Amino acid sequence: MDTVQEETFGLVQTLSVFDTNISLHLMVSDREDLSDQTVYTRLKTALASCVERCQFFEERLSRTRPISDLSRAHREAPKPVEVSHETAELIEAALVYGQKSRGCFDITMGTVSALWDFHTGKIPTSRMLARALEHVGAERVRIERGEGSASSFLAISDPETMLDLGGIAKGYIADDLARLLEAAGVGRFVLDLGGNILVRGGRPAHDPASDAVHTPSSNSKALSGEASSHSLPWKIGIVNPRDPARSRAIVEITEGSVVTSGIHERRCIRGGKIYHHILDPRTGMPASSDVASATIIAQRSLDADGFSTTALMLGSEEARDYIEAMPGIEAVFITKNDTVIWTSGIAGALSLIPTLPTR
Repeated sequence: MDTVQEETFGLVQTLSVFDTNISLHLMVSDREDLSDQTVYTRLKTALASCVERCQFFEERLSRTRPISDLSRAHREAPKPVEVSHETAELIEAALVYGQKSRGCFDITMGTVSALWDFHTGKIPTSRMLARALEHVGAERVRIERGEGSASSFLAISDPETMLDLGGIAKGYIADDLARLLEAAGVGRFVLDLGGNILVRGGRPAHDPASDAVHTPSSNSKALSGEASSHSLPWKIGIVNPRDPARSRAIVEITEGSVVTSGIHERRCIRGGKIYHHILDPRTGMPASSDVASATIIAQRSLDADGFSTTALMLGSEEARDYIEAMPGIEAVFITKNDTVIWTSGIAGALSLIPTLPTR
């Protein structure tokens, strides 16, 4: 059930959309007080707008709702269908990230990912994967994005191809919500879209009696801490793949997004072998590298989301060089043997937490 709670510095909205739990933390700016009715109303109205926007995206991007943009495009393929400008923009952006991914990221993997069920332990045969891979490839997707009031269209040339936007949609939506909030005059907030963290405005003065500003998620979490000035950064915990209840590192940023892709998130064990949900478009099987989790830090959540999967698949050495070449993008990798590796630009904002020994 969606709920709104009042906290020391603002309001928190929790809801469930996109098959995940979302927390939206909107806080007062400097020299503002939540007891001011004008301030309170502005935050409450902005929260309602965010919820409405999330529902908009779920209706457009769902693969199960029959009238969503994706469902209609799959059903009508290969004919083009009219879609929202947001759907067209997201898919267009996803295709660009795919081109930059060295073969590691492809939104046409839906035909393959549908064969896996990590909750029940369903694993496809090699023959099933081979047949599904025949329908994977970005060349099957065509976008015509209209300008202004002109309509946008999506066409999938292969009726057997299914799009899967799960690896990038939350980043796009987080950025969209941030723009909405800033336009509404909200300058300090923490958005958690199922582990995709986006922050703005710096931490408010700490109230020792309050709980953590942010509800922990499965990948990264914003941590409370001592603060005497709004200019101090948020502390974002990076989950330990060996012990997901704890953090392995903390990144401090004032504004930006932190997104983690990890093999600990959804997985199953069959015949003593671990199968995780991050699938390689080249094989249809779980990606194989020395990286257990890849965290990307960027100003835009879309960049953080778009590069995290690729970084995990490339492996720590190649991925570090890959991210180092991108201005404004940083990364933290946790390898399967518990080594933490990071890019040069984040070194001064990174703190490590030892992994506790298991009994």
